[in-house]
Amino acid sequence: MFRKKVVIGQSWGGLGDNLQFSTLPELYSNNGYDVFISTINAYRNPEIYDLVWKSNPFVKGISDEPPNAGECRGVHGNTGNFITNIEQAHGLYNGHRIYPVVYYQPTVIPELANCILYDATSISTTPSDNQIETSFNHVFAMHPTLKIKKIEFSRVANRNLPYFNHEVYTINSIHEMCDAIYSCRVFLTVLSGASCLASALKQDNPTPTIYTFHDRIYDNTIGYKFKNNNHLTFTESN
Repeated sequence: MFRKKVVIGQSWGGLGDNLQFSTLPELYSNNGYDVFISTINAYRNPEIYDLVWKSNPFVKGISDEPPNAGECRGVHGNTGNFITNIEQAHGLYNGHRIYPVVYYQPTVIPELANCILYDATSISTTPSDNQIETSFNHVFAMHPTLKIKKIEFSRVANRNLPYFNHEVYTINSIHEMCDAIYSCRVFLTVLSGASCLASALKQDNPTPTIYTFHDRIYDNTIGYKFKNNNHLTFTESN
């Protein structure tokens, strides 16, 4: 049977920017398309391609043809769910997912089972030190029995938080990040690719509890707001 071809592309390059289109390959494949990723699709880190697209069983490979899906089709809609909005903007109405997807199966790290793991490094959201300190401490106080660990990345610049003195948990790759998020009890971050990744890994599972801070209110039709995140706005200390 002849199968049509679809090429997904976007120019923003972030982890969340790629994950927002991650449910499309399965839906397109089920509708008779062969799915490719554009050679002009952007990545801030080449590991994003490995996690989001290379491991996706519904992606056939890379194509140098102009994209006919992804950014060029938009993310418009008012279904009450960001992922569904994207799917329907592409003419795909048989979707059943409400979160982004990754097909990597994380490895459980037992030492993180009773931990709060937090990541304050973000390019997309840049809160003040005061906002981070006040807001993160609020979440720490909600879980007084859990050990607190700060994520630091071995390959990228980390945000310096001198007022926190927590044990560091070093991440060496995007797949290690998946393992860590999947294994911890509470994951705390700002609105970023990490919050989008956490939603994909959690799906409807009870853990981790995810807290995502941002500096403005998002409704369910825009931004990377997913219902398995606890979305909170930053606060300032007095």
